[in-house]
Amino acid sequence: MADVKAKDTSTKVSIDEASEHVSSLTFDDKVIKKMAGMAATEIPGILAMSGNFISGLTDKILNADDPTKGITVAVGKKQVAIDMKVVCEYGRNIPEIFQAIVDKVSGVIKEMTGLDVVEVNVHVYDVLTKEDFSRQMKGKPEERPELNKEESPEAPPTVE
Repeated sequence: MADVKAKDTSTKVSIDEASEHVSSLTFDDKVIKKMAGMAATEIPGILAMSGNFISGLTDKILNADDPTKGITVAVGKKQVAIDMKVVCEYGRNIPEIFQAIVDKVSGVIKEMTGLDVVEVNVHVYDVLTKEDFSRQMKGKPEERPELNKEESPEAPPTVE
C-alpha cells in the first residue's frame, strides 16, 4: 500500500487578526426606564409617574421610589422609543410640560447612552392640584379614591 500524505487544509490566522475582537455596549430596558423616569420627575408640573393602576393610588405610593413605573421602552442597538404615563399638576400648561419631558428625557438618554430617542409618547393619566395630590398621598389606602383601571398604552414600535 502506498503512503498517502494528507494535505494541510487548515487556515492559519495571523496574530494581528486573532487579536481583533468585536466589542459591544448594551443597556437593559430597566436602565433606560430609570433614566427616563428620573429625568421626567425633575420637570415642574409632573406630580407622579403612573403605573398600570391595578391597585390605584396605592400602587403609586408603594412604588413612589420606583422611577420606572408607568414607563415602557423599546431599546435597539442605536435607538430608543419611550412611552410614559404621568399625573400632571392642575393649572399647568400640559403641552409645555410635554415638550419639557421630550427635551429632557431625550437629552439625558443621548448624553448617558449615546442612543437616539426616536419617540417619546406621554399619556396624561390624571391632573391634580398639589394639595389634592398631597392629601391623597397622606390618606389611608382605603380612603384613597380608586383611579380608573386601564390597560397600559400600546407598546412602542420596534427600533433598530
